[in-house]
Amino acid sequence: MKRHHITLMIKPSSAACNLDCDYCFYHETADNREVGCRPFMKDDVMVATITKALAEAKGCTFAFQGGEPSLIGLPFYEKFVETVNRLNKDGDAINYAFQTNGVLIDEAWAKFFKKNNFLVGVSFDGFPRLHDMHRLDPQGKKSARKVLAGIAQLREHGAEFNILSVVTNELAENVDMMWDYMTRNNHRYLQFIPCMESLEGLGEKPFLSAENYARFLKRLFDLWFNAWQSGKPISVRFFDNLVGMLAGYPPESCDMAGICSVQYVVESDGSIYPCDFFCDDDSYLGNVLADEFATLDAKRLEMRFIEDSPNSIDACASCQWKELCRGGCKRYRGEEGYRFCSTMLDFYPYVIRRFEHVARTLIR
Repeated sequence: MKRHHITLMIKPSSAACNLDCDYCFYHETADNREVGCRPFMKDDVMVATITKALAEAKGCTFAFQGGEPSLIGLPFYEKFVETVNRLNKDGDAINYAFQTNGVLIDEAWAKFFKKNNFLVGVSFDGFPRLHDMHRLDPQGKKSARKVLAGIAQLREHGAEFNILSVVTNELAENVDMMWDYMTRNNHRYLQFIPCMESLEGLGEKPFLSAENYARFLKRLFDLWFNAWQSGKPISVRFFDNLVGMLAGYPPESCDMAGICSVQYVVESDGSIYPCDFFCDDDSYLGNVLADEFATLDAKRLEMRFIEDSPNSIDACASCQWKELCRGGCKRYRGEEGYRFCSTMLDFYPYVIRRFEHVARTLIR
């Protein structure tokens, strides 16, 4: 029997990118693999990915990431969608997502996204000056102007998109300026992810300290709650998930579940990994050209990727916030536990009553 749904996170351009962001975790991941950045995805890998996904589930989400997924070119995605439509004999539900730095988005891309109902996530760090502190091209040139031009094309042609911002110390110190820019430019769907540090550790000067992340979340919540009270709500993914959890729903975001989920990341050569944050040699599951999903699942089970993912630090078991925090995402943990434990111990007492008020109101 087919499973209900399957999500594939596909990297057709591998780790190749037209920006050289100083905090990029995937660039470092690729550099630490035996085979780092792979060639662009060929047709046999594309067809095998589509064929096996359609055979496996009644519904499929194809989510394209990178590196920078637009580098492979628009014709690849036109062929991908055409192939899905041709092979989808059962009329299964198909969803598409596309995470991009936005630099190459022009009219043709925007029209394609609109026509084929792609949900586009654009990486943009709050406002232009801050964005250009970390997100430069390989020649050291600023990228914000090109990103904003891509966003303008998406908006002009009615493509659905949201904004993803990486939280750094600089963003944490300029929350009000970021919020003013976002709301003034009518960006109403926002996602913030704390900057991921090097695989080697935090280093002498981390991109984001636990203290600054707490300061960021508290001020962001104040602004978000005020907007909700005024009848002009803004979607912040982390906060939306917390409201849902308080209302009795499971978190939509996998990093908030407290345990890893079943995922499949498809690298450009067909290599399969269990998570976008763990596309390393030790986490290799197999290859879509040679292996069935049952084989990939057995490999994941053998390495206990999901089973060993909950936070096992003793303090978590007795923490009053464990039902909301759930020990944090596995990628943000070290030997001493969740990197942002102190952040959450500061954040939740500050916001919990107002969060409960929002949840009660929505339930009513």
